Amino acid sequence: MSVTHRARKEKTLDELREEIEDLAPTIDVKPYSHNIVGLCLLQISQRYGPDEVNRAIVDFDLKAKGWTQPQ
Repeated sequence: MSVTHRARKEKTLDELREEIEDLAPTIDVKPYSHNIVGLCLLQISQRYGPDEVNRAIVDFDLKAKGWTQPQ
């Protein structure tokens, strides 16, 4: 029996930001939205650096939802 693994397509910065924008209004309303936003921010941090994370936190008002800006 053979197991086929599909290559996982990494999301672009725009796709990650769009996902955050879609989920930000549902934080603390829909289950897991907080976790998904956190994972998106982690991916942005790892691939694009803290400046892009800071930009997302400011652009989507995530400070009001409990996120802090990395230094």
